[in-house]
Amino acid sequence: MKNKSDYLKIAHRGASGYEPDNTIRAFEKAINMGVDMIELDVHLCQEKIPIIIHDAAVQGNPVKELTIPELRQFDVGKGERIPTLQQAIDCVKGRCKLYIELKGENTVQPVIDLISKNEMENQVIIGSFDTKKVLRSKEIAPHILGSVLTGKIGIDFVSLAKSAKADMVHFCWEHHPSPHILLTDELMETCAKSGLQVMIWHEERPEEIRKIVQHNIAGIASNFPDLLI
Repeated sequence: MKNKSDYLKIAHRGASGYEPDNTIRAFEKAINMGVDMIELDVHLCQEKIPIIIHDAAVQGNPVKELTIPELRQFDVGKGERIPTLQQAIDCVKGRCKLYIELKGENTVQPVIDLISKNEMENQVIIGSFDTKKVLRSKEIAPHILGSVLTGKIGIDFVSLAKSAKADMVHFCWEHHPSPHILLTDELMETCAKSGLQVMIWHEERPEEIRKIVQHNIAGIASNFPDLLI
């Protein structure tokens, strides 16, 4: 069996299977479980500050129209509040790495500015389904790893990643009954020859995890990250 130290064990939105997702509480639980990396989602609020939330709205209110004080009024579960990216960095720095998924518009520069300010360039991956965001991040900060996310099957993944100057192609096949069968030898060899690392998202089925990690993947995420440890 492949050594578990050979791939990143990533908490999807923190330990989101146990705690409210994208919260400091979820991040702390994931760190205590021993993960290598935490994935989180970023939008900008009204003040153009990066905040951690998956959707573009909170309880029907567009995030981009809300200030930090207004956002802090929302309880997103168990008394948790929506954190800023800076608060997330303060939580994880020196304890684990970050996978920052760019969700909202105009997130690239503010996120890179915070990464640089906190000297986290070698501790993060910037990813997005939007290849333009990944490309822009690589143009601004080519030394920061970039990852293109896709849930598609049977497309030219190499061209997709190369169009964004990405270092990784990130397969989001969690709804497929057996995602490990999609990680064919041909696919893995093609990615390797193109210099692309492979990420896989997010998996909660123990038997499927066991099969996926037999491949030469760079990382795998789960809502229940203790399944990966």
